[in-house]
Amino acid sequence: MQHLPPEALALCALGETDPGETAHLESCAECRAEVTALQRVVTAGRAPDVAEELPRPPSSVWDGIHARLGLSDSVRSDPFDAPERPAAAVAAAPAGAPAPAPAPQESPAPSAASLEAARQRRQRRRLPQILGAAAAAVVLAAAGTWGITRVLSDRSEVIAAVDLSPLASYSETGRAEVDERADGERELVVTATGSGAQGYREVWLIAPDVERMVSLGTMEGTEARFAIPANLNLDEYPIVDISDEPFDGNPLHSGDSILRGVLDL
Repeated sequence: MQHLPPEALALCALGETDPGETAHLESCAECRAEVTALQRVVTAGRAPDVAEELPRPPSSVWDGIHARLGLSDSVRSDPFDAPERPAAAVAAAPAGAPAPAPAPQESPAPSAASLEAARQRRQRRRLPQILGAAAAAVVLAAAGTWGITRVLSDRSEVIAAVDLSPLASYSETGRAEVDERADGERELVVTATGSGAQGYREVWLIAPDVERMVSLGTMEGTEARFAIPANLNLDEYPIVDISDEPFDGNPLHSGDSILRGVLDL
């Protein structure tokens, strides 16, 4: 259920309600309780004998009210800073002294139409701010959640690495690193200074006997990342190999290696 805005609640406490607000208050206990609490304040403010018994609030209270309601600079000063001069002080003024200035007359209470117009102006003025703040809050919350998740998921630790050396007839160099991510997955990061392949480059993990090997995928450019199968034991396949593969449809290693190195596990 959408509750009434603060301006509408204040006007309801002053007795200015429209049929829609009245119907809402009949069905919403939370807004009804807010109006009841505000009505106590209105009652206290309209009862001078009660108000005189209340302690004077600090100026910071009025500063907060002024800022919250967005009032103009003409009413920025604390109303309690200029109390009315007591009647007893006027009676005790010495003869011949100039008469004190008359107390300012209270402005007539605003009409229902003016309150309604003011309420609508405030709502129109604050609606873009409220919507903007809500949208910003949603965006920031989503961005914060995404950012935290991204940072946590991207956090990794290098658990093995090796510089890759060129084999005969090749001159480029490279490096291979095994990163273990925060979620436990492993990734092989391979870099190479260039490509002298006649066909395409393929990255392998090879056993020391050079008979057993696992292809991780093809490499394009100077860097590539490959997910390492969870059940693959790197101690059994510590050799990183980049091969030059012809476009012959044969999935086996061509026997022509460009770069190779043994991971330091």
